[in-house]
Amino acid sequence: MEEYGFFQSWAAVFCAIVGTVIWRIAGVVLASHIPADGPVMGWVNTMAYAMVSAVLLLILVHPTGVLATTGLDHRLIGLGAGLLAMFISKRLIFSLLCGISAFALAIQLI
Repeated sequence: MEEYGFFQSWAAVFCAIVGTVIWRIAGVVLASHIPADGPVMGWVNTMAYAMVSAVLLLILVHPTGVLATTGLDHRLIGLGAGLLAMFISKRLIFSLLCGISAFALAIQLI
């Protein structure tokens, strides 16, 4: 496999920047024409939540790195504790601390 040269590397970076900037500019231009409570923004919001949920479940079920050395039951205990704390307290930092603490305790005790 041939390595990229100096010019090809910078060309790839430039193409990535242009590809990102085009969509950002399109979003800024189109956002002023789309009502915030309309069906299009509802769909965008739904897709954003779905993507976050999919990434969370992917990390939960098929983790990589150090997290892969822990069991699924430990990860589920941490998730459950964090969600329970979120439903009870409605405070993000407290819920994160509860989930992390429950996960750490599950690893040590189970």
